[in-house]
Amino acid sequence: MRRFLERCGAAALVALAAGACAEPVDAPEPEGGDGADQVLDLGAFPTEESAVAAEESEGALAVVPSAPRATLAGKRFTVFYQVSGDVLDTYADPTLGLPMAADHAYVFAQSHATAWASAAFAATIHGARSDFYYAPAFDLHEFPDWRTADDATLAGYGHDFRDTALAAGADFYAMNEAFSDTGWNAAARVQLMKLLRYLSDPDPSGVSLKGIFFLTEAAATTANWTSPANAFWTRVNETCDALVAEHYHSTGFICAHSTAFLASHYFNFREWLNDSGVAAKVSIANTKYTVLHSARYGPGTSGWAGGNSDVDTLARFQRAMSRAAMVTRDTPGGFNRISFAPVTSALTAAGVHPRINVLTRWHYGDPLGGTAAELPCVADYAGNCTCE
Repeated sequence: MRRFLERCGAAALVALAAGACAEPVDAPEPEGGDGADQVLDLGAFPTEESAVAAEESEGALAVVPSAPRATLAGKRFTVFYQVSGDVLDTYADPTLGLPMAADHAYVFAQSHATAWASAAFAATIHGARSDFYYAPAFDLHEFPDWRTADDATLAGYGHDFRDTALAAGADFYAMNEAFSDTGWNAAARVQLMKLLRYLSDPDPSGVSLKGIFFLTEAAATTANWTSPANAFWTRVNETCDALVAEHYHSTGFICAHSTAFLASHYFNFREWLNDSGVAAKVSIANTKYTVLHSARYGPGTSGWAGGNSDVDTLARFQRAMSRAAMVTRDTPGGFNRISFAPVTSALTAAGVHPRINVLTRWHYGDPLGGTAAELPCVADYAGNCTCE
C-alpha cells in the first residue's frame, strides 16, 4: 500500500514535472507474485455456519434493475489497470494501436491517489478513442472497517463512490480487490456482496455503473475455495461485467514453466467456475473471466513482478509477454479477453506498449498488415513466443 513517491522512487518528482507520472499511482502491492498457485493455510480460518447462512440471505436480496451507463456484454474486451495519460496515444493510434471493431472494448481501471474519481482523467480517456472506457477503482484497502461495517455504513460508501464516479464521467467502477481470504471467509464475502449491491445501485435518476471485479491471485486459486459460494458468484454476475484474475509474474516465472503448466495456472479457476454447472458461474467463466498479466518493465524487483531491466533485456521481456499471451489465447476461455497492468509510464518502459498493441491485435485475430488469421505467434514467428 505504498504511495506515489514510494512507488515511483527517487525520480518521482522529476517524472511528475515532466508529465510522466501525471496520474499518480496509489494502489496496494499486488499479492501473489511468483509462487505457483497461491494455496494458503486454511486451518486458522474456519468457515462459520452463521456466515454461510448470512451469505445465502444476502444473496436472496435482489439487485435493483437499472440502466447502466456502459456494458461489456457481447464484446471482446481488454482491461488495463493503472495507466498514465502520456501513453494513451500509443494505444489509440488507428494504425498501430489497439484493434478497433464494433465488438471490442478497452477498460482503463484506475486507482487515484487523492480522489475517488477524476473528471479530467475521464475526459482524457474518452478523448483518446470512442472505445476507451474509464473505471475508477473502489480500493477496498482504503476502507479499513469494511469487514465489520454495518449496512448503513457500507451503503454510504457504495452510494457516495457511485455518485462521485458518475459525476466524473465514469463508465464502470472497479472493485479493487477481493482479498486472499475470500474463498474461505464467508463473512468477508457477505460484506463484498453488499458493497457490490450498493455500488451498483442506480442513482436517483436511474443511472448505474457495472463493475470490473479484481481478484488477487490467491483469491483466484481454486484450492482456496472451501465452499461453492453460489450466492456470492450470483451477485458478482449480476453486478459486474468483468472478473479479472491477477497474475503478476516475472519473466523468469513465465520462462521456467511449460505452456501446459501456465495454462492450468491461469485458467484452473475459470474451469472451476465453468464446471460447476451453476448458471451465474458458467456465465462468468465464458463471458467475463480474464487473466491479467504483468506489463511492468523497469529496474529492480517489484510486487508487480514483470521484467527487471537490470537482468532482462526488453526483447526477452517482450517474448515472455508474448508467451503468456499465447497461452491465454490458446486456452478455452481466453481467446476473447486478455488484460495487462501496470501501463503507467512510472512503472513500465515505453517499449512495452507497442508490444501490447501487437499482442492484442494477434489475440483478437487482427494481425497488422493482413487479414485475420490463426498465427502461431506474433508476426507469424513461433520464436517470438519463446524465451531464448
